[in-house]
Amino acid sequence: MQSSHADGWTGRADVHTGGSTDESGMCVLAGESLQDLELRGTSLREYLELGEGRELGGAPLTLVRCDLVGADLRGLDLPGWQFHDCNLDEAKLNGTSLDSALFRGGSARSAGFLDCDLAGARFEMVDASDARFGNALMSGAEFHGCRLMGTTFEGSRGLGMLLQNCNLYASNLDGCALSQAALTGLRLTEASLRGADLRGSDLTGSVLHHADLFMAKLKDADLRGADLGPVDLDRLSAMSGAIISRTQAERILVELANVVVTD
Repeated sequence: MQSSHADGWTGRADVHTGGSTDESGMCVLAGESLQDLELRGTSLREYLELGEGRELGGAPLTLVRCDLVGADLRGLDLPGWQFHDCNLDEAKLNGTSLDSALFRGGSARSAGFLDCDLAGARFEMVDASDARFGNALMSGAEFHGCRLMGTTFEGSRGLGMLLQNCNLYASNLDGCALSQAALTGLRLTEASLRGADLRGSDLTGSVLHHADLFMAKLKDADLRGADLGPVDLDRLSAMSGAIISRTQAERILVELANVVVTD
């Protein structure tokens, strides 16, 4: 495939299975790995042509340090693909099949994952702030150590989504199915969890300052060790059925009734 300066390419970028590097150094395919590929603002379906009869939707590939800012991956069939330290900021992945995909490092800020199949996908240490996962299939999807500030999961589907040690400041998790999950070490400050199903989940070490819990299902949710922030009567009502510690209960009583608790 010849270069095009208008499309952001700076040299020839043939992709084949020989494992060699072209003179521009833009693309290396070693086995099943694409490295340092420049696809900023391009359509992956149009520009990523695989040699030896291979086409998109074939065997899973691994992309390493690839620039996919604003790239168009909509509607592609990419199950099991891996993205290591790639830049997917503002990429369009709406309707893409990414089941069992791995995103490790890198970023996907303001990326669109609307209507994606992300069943079994795993995100590790990814900055996906302001990304949109609306109506995505999230069965078994996992997020570990990710930056998800302002990220929207509203309308996502499927059971078994897992979030651990993630920053979800001001994120939207309205209606998400998160029951029986180990939701530990989350920063949920000012997050919206309206109608979310948190029954039986463990929120140890999570921060819930000013999180909106209206109509959330919290029966048997373990909030011991979580930072609940200020609690008024409305918030106390929203936490109905949750498990809290004696220390948390005493602090809430002091806040609500301005009483002194002693043994």
